[in-house]
Amino acid sequence: MVGSSLGVDVGGDHKGHDLVVLDPDRTIVFAKPRAKPDDVIGAIEAWKPVVVAIDSPPRWNRGGRSRLTERELARLGVHTFPTPSAAGSEHAFFRWMARGIELFEMVANAGYPLDTTGRKGRRAIEVFPHATAVALAGHLPPARARKREWRERLLRSAGVRGDLGRADQVDAALAALTGLLVQELPRATYLGDPTEGVIVLPATSVPSAGYARAPLRAGDQPHLFDACACGCGRAVAPGREFVHGHDAKLRSRLVGAVREGDAARSELERRGWT
Repeated sequence: MVGSSLGVDVGGDHKGHDLVVLDPDRTIVFAKPRAKPDDVIGAIEAWKPVVVAIDSPPRWNRGGRSRLTERELARLGVHTFPTPSAAGSEHAFFRWMARGIELFEMVANAGYPLDTTGRKGRRAIEVFPHATAVALAGHLPPARARKREWRERLLRSAGVRGDLGRADQVDAALAALTGLLVQELPRATYLGDPTEGVIVLPATSVPSAGYARAPLRAGDQPHLFDACACGCGRAVAPGREFVHGHDAKLRSRLVGAVREGDAARSELERRGWT
């Protein structure tokens, strides 16, 4: 049973956090920019999500220049800011990470412990919206692609409905979508060392050679990872075409549309459903 998901794009003290709640049908039912930590807890109490997906490291690294999860992402061609050790975290740039670590502690106290292995039930996960977008598309963004446009297009192709405000809201929506997908997939990809925190990708596997920068021509639809053929946008297990029961939904919809033209009739005939 898939429940709603709260996505949090973490900001510093001045910018605040951006929040988006997606219901199981991938509709934005709540969004709030420039939120304070208490607003995050308020959203949890109001919407009772199954997953809280936070775009921030939950812990400092164990010693070194970065965490294992960031090095594994880099091997895939996905680059992010390295998380320092606690001793190196005093620089002003890392204050937003400190706010994120505090937020993970707050949501854990609210009943959402950090998930680093794929546990069930209410939990919090670390996400990286750029990595989520790459996993959904199956490739790195095309050269010179506009970041927001590319990410928003992926959200719409994945069936996310509702208004998206500033760019940080797009990232919060990608975080929330990750929280839905990890509930739908038979397993997700957890990269890194659980003692430092792991970034979760909404994919059952990742390419051994890393993600390529595939071209995307104008008008092309980005490839989504194992998307249901009925058009709902939900992920399916590898080797399947439909979420359970959604083939019947597509058939019913096509039958109802036959009177409106030949396209639906042709699709019914192609599938042998006449």
